[in-house]
Amino acid sequence: MEKQIELKIKELLLKNDSCALEIIYDNIGRNLYKYMLSILCSHTKAEEVMQNLFVAIAEKRNRLSRARNLTSYIFAMAKNQAMDFLRSEPKNEKNIEDYKNIITVRDNTTDKLNDEEIEKITNALFFLPLKQREVITMKFFQGMTFEDIAKALNISLNTAASRYRYGIEKLKGKLKELGNEI
Repeated sequence: MEKQIELKIKELLLKNDSCALEIIYDNIGRNLYKYMLSILCSHTKAEEVMQNLFVAIAEKRNRLSRARNLTSYIFAMAKNQAMDFLRSEPKNEKNIEDYKNIITVRDNTTDKLNDEEIEKITNALFFLPLKQREVITMKFFQGMTFEDIAKALNISLNTAASRYRYGIEKLKGKLKELGNEI
């Protein structure tokens, strides 16, 4: 999010103006949803957590108005909400079929691949550690830059790039192991 937009949102949050939530949603709502989908592996769960997130944003508006980087603060809130949701669920093993839900939220970054190739990638992504999976998902499915990913996850640019690099290496290995080389 641009600095000017963040300042406007902070100003509106302090005034308890609901337009702040609309501006947040319009600017980063799609990326927040796809980020939660990469963690939760379910549209239904991601939608529920999105609702909870925006309630939390409204409730914590004073804290948000003081955040140094509003985007990364909101992404951190989103991750915490998603992880809390996962902890509250019964300890059923994740179903790989649920993880394939990610392929239904696509944009221009995946247009050069067909559905079969994207499905192969999402099958392999399921097996990666969350930190690598979230960076790869943000980069590949959301088309975010390493700088945007670093800000959103509140990590260094080098950490974002290395998680991506190591994740891609593991992803290639998993694709090969599954017999799904692309």
